[in-house]
Formats: sequence, C-alpha cells, structure tokens
Amino acid sequence: MIVFTITNDVTDEVYVGTTKDSVDERWKQYQEAAKLDYTAARLFKDIRDFGAKSFTASEYAVAFDREDLKDLFEEAMDEHQGVSLVGVKTTKPKPVKVAPPKKTTAKKPASSTRTSSTPTPKITKPKVSSGRTNSAAKERAIKEAIAEEKAIRESAKLAKAAAEAKEMREIMARLDSRGSTLKKR
Repeated sequence: MIVFTITNDVTDEVYVGTTKDSVDERWKQYQEAAKLDYTAARLFKDIRDFGAKSFTASEYAVAFDREDLKDLFEEAMDEHQGVSLVGVKTTKPKPVKVAPPKKTTAKKPASSTRTSSTPTPKITKPKVSSGRTNSAAKERAIKEAIAEEKAIRESAKLAKAAAEAKEMREIMARLDSRGSTLKKR
C-alpha cells in the first residue's frame, strides 16, 4: 500500500492519496476521470483547468499494514497541508436501476382438487452473520482477543529474532576462535 502526493506545479497545492497499485497507474486513472467531466472533485477541476502536465505525482511512503498506512497518510497531510483524495471516485457511477412496480393480479379461487386446507410452511434460510454483533460487550471482547493474539504473535516474533541473533553470535564466536588459533601456529 502506497501513500502518494500529486503536486499542482502552478498553485503548489498538494493532493495526498493512497493506492494498492503503482502511483503512475493511479495518476492515469485520475487523468481519465478528469476527462469524463462527471464529477466536481477539486483535483479533476484543477486537471481540466491547468492540464495534466502541470502536475507531479510522486510516492511519499510505502505502508505494510492499514495502521501504518493511516499514520503515513496523516503525516503526509500534515507535512504538505494537503488535500485528501480519500473517497474521490475515478469511475463513473452506475445508474440506479429502479424496479418496475409489481403487477397485482386477482387471486384465483382454490381448486376443487385440493384435499387439505393447511398452508405449506415457508422454508427460511438461516441468517448469516454480517460480522458485527449487537452487543458492545461482545465487540469489546472480540477486539481484546484480537489484540491479545496480535501481542502473542509479536512476542513470538521477537523471541525468534532474539534466538536467531544469539545463534549468529555463537557462530561468529566460533569462527573468531578458529581464526585466532590458526594465527598462533
């Protein structure tokens, strides 16, 4: 994930955004969207007014997770007093399809071939979880469990790094001890 800046060389205004693609790909998307003239986003208006050649797109930083991305984005916004590109759409919105009104038909009388008058039961699908609970306590417990798991992974990672460093020191010590005995001969 990349934090990037687009600088208007005429006004020195800086736009700050994020992308999973390359900065050049994202810049091309913004240029194409500005040509469509369907949005009034500030960047698109400036591209139309000043031309794409009046802008410089550059990479600000690379993030490895969402928290890092958020921190780097805020840092770039503060550093450049930038205009956020978060939420600026580069594709034309799809038209909303409105369903035609349903036709109402008169109910047919029950056929005489039916022997039972009991209605057939409706089959309902079980509700699939949307990923959210309706309880703040459950949400808090889930977040705490996730944080605890993350801390355990981080400590295991640090322990592994410490063990590797210790092993490397031992190897280097053995190599040094071999070298010193050869010099004495």
